[in-house]
Amino acid sequence: MKDPTSSKENNFLSQIENLESTKNSIGEIRARMTDFLGKSFGDLIDVMDIAVWELDLNYRVIAFNQKARKIYGKNAKGKFCYSVAAGRNSVCPDCPAKMVYNGHKSGRSEHRRVDVTGKTIYIDHIATPIKDKKGSLKGVLIVIIDITRRKQMEEEIRKHRNQLAEMVDEQTLELKQSKIRYENLYRKSKSSEELYQSLLNSSPDAIVIYDLQGNAKYVSPGFTRLFGYTLADVEGRRIPFVPESEKEITTQHIKNIVQKGQICQGIETKRYSNDGRLIDVSISAARFIDHLGNPAGVVVILRDITETKKLWAQLQQSQKMEAIGTLAGGIAHDFNNLLMGIQGRASLMLSDINSRNPVYEHIKGIEEYVKSATDLTRQLLGFARGGKYIVKPVDINKVVEHSIQMFGRTHKEIRIVKMLATNLWTVEVDTGQIEQVLLNLFVNAWHAMPAGGDLYLQTENIILDKTYVKPFKAGPGKYVKISVTDTGVGMDDKTLKRIFDPFFTTRDMGRGAGLGLASTYGIIKNHNGIINAYSEKGKGSTFNIYLPVSNKHMTKEMGSSKLPVGGNETILLVDDEPVIMEVTKPMLKVLGYKVYCAGSGQEAIDIIRQKGETIDLVILDMIMPGIGGGETFDQLKLMNKEIPVILSSGYSLNGQAEQILEKGCCGFIQKPFNLDELSEKIRKALT
Repeated sequence: MKDPTSSKENNFLSQIENLESTKNSIGEIRARMTDFLGKSFGDLIDVMDIAVWELDLNYRVIAFNQKARKIYGKNAKGKFCYSVAAGRNSVCPDCPAKMVYNGHKSGRSEHRRVDVTGKTIYIDHIATPIKDKKGSLKGVLIVIIDITRRKQMEEEIRKHRNQLAEMVDEQTLELKQSKIRYENLYRKSKSSEELYQSLLNSSPDAIVIYDLQGNAKYVSPGFTRLFGYTLADVEGRRIPFVPESEKEITTQHIKNIVQKGQICQGIETKRYSNDGRLIDVSISAARFIDHLGNPAGVVVILRDITETKKLWAQLQQSQKMEAIGTLAGGIAHDFNNLLMGIQGRASLMLSDINSRNPVYEHIKGIEEYVKSATDLTRQLLGFARGGKYIVKPVDINKVVEHSIQMFGRTHKEIRIVKMLATNLWTVEVDTGQIEQVLLNLFVNAWHAMPAGGDLYLQTENIILDKTYVKPFKAGPGKYVKISVTDTGVGMDDKTLKRIFDPFFTTRDMGRGAGLGLASTYGIIKNHNGIINAYSEKGKGSTFNIYLPVSNKHMTKEMGSSKLPVGGNETILLVDDEPVIMEVTKPMLKVLGYKVYCAGSGQEAIDIIRQKGETIDLVILDMIMPGIGGGETFDQLKLMNKEIPVILSSGYSLNGQAEQILEKGCCGFIQKPFNLDELSEKIRKALT
């Protein structure tokens, strides 16, 4: 007895061979293959997240799949492709089909289009020739890839300082690789079944075909590359890669797909690889039916989104650090104003008593506490945006040596090993802040080695390329690298991810404020540098600092001479904070100066306009509502070019203050300041 299936197959092949060569087309073969195989082929192609249509030599659409129908509408068949896709009356200038008709092996172009719903989308077209048995060109097969998401991601990346450029490059590379695979695919395809198989094999995404019981019938090469399972590993059984936490929701999705025929697209979840790695994936799936119209199984497409999620996490972390930095700077500014009030009143009291007074030591103690509080605010300012104080070209080896000496005196149980490079490039830094960074790292290492251990300090010249610096939003070029390595207890991944967060600490309550590494991060960022950390539990930690090289030459330190304490000049004090006025005005009077006060930039301008000839110096607050310090300075200099100005701020010497100093401001004083510091700054400005 004859096999009816074999008879039907021979009959089908005979029909194909009898087709006239001039009328052969993939559309006709597919139609006949679909008739033979039932609806399963068409449904499988429709599940693919790739639109396909076929054109004749006159650019008319003669066949297309479900994805193409969603983009260009169900009435596209029989119309000119340029009319349907672009609303044109003639062939598009960079039409990929035209490239093929002009003799190219393939064609490709990207376009902005409006889909059938009126939504603007971006499309990548890949054209491959369709030839008859004699090798004559009879049409073109167009693969239409919706790249709208990629375009949107590119725009988002530009808005966030190009942090996600690697993802775009990777996606572009995938498209280029896909083009090569598709070109080979279409050249080798001689039947719709071969086309279907080649599409599955060439997809960069992982593809699985299941039966209705959830057993794997097929896995694509992309699946094997991503998860490590081959068809021989999983055929005829369930793939053991669903995490326990995802099983309930996965089961519900499968029920909806199998029982209701629902299509799921872009569902983010996780799956295990064969070697135990947990991979972030986006899943799209749909049910397909057999030739009788009955549900036959499920096609699942899994896309690796691990790198995408990492890049988004980096972006969110960067935004979080910027927001916290702004908050920290504001807190430090307001706190410094309060400290200024305390410091100023303490200085005024000390000016009225001698060291034999019973309260003298108490007031000196207040000053010491203010100094400690000031150090805390400086850590906050170091973490905040714009936190450099006095920046100058230095040999970083000398800074490292000095920091080692300070730390080593009180930590004899730590063996310090120095590996400092000779002929180190010059860097431009605030020496005090870099010493603070190093001491923070040394103390951090000391806490990680409670029983003692080794601390390694290394410096070297290094050149960083664009690829390395991009995630840190730094520029490529020459850097001086400082490495601090300990042999302590190390950190796990969870701790390592949070070490630069403000107020995060692994020590017991009361043993630390959690600002050390946060301020370290802020200081290095404010120096346009890079800091990162590597650690493993039980294997110690390494912190690497990269400081950009300066073209400036180092200058010798000049000794300071003692300046007169007071004078009889007239000073204009400009500050919007009442507490600053309340203490600074009496401090100036104690020093012998006549004082005018202005609570705003406009008031200061008015006073200079009226009494400018009698005023010898201006102490100007940088941050004020309305007319700020910078604009006030410009107006004062227009009215009196020679008047000396000392800039005062609760913030550190950041970009705005540096700009004012470059315009001719003769000094900067950081709040809170005491009587001696104030007198020294004034005499230096008036000398």
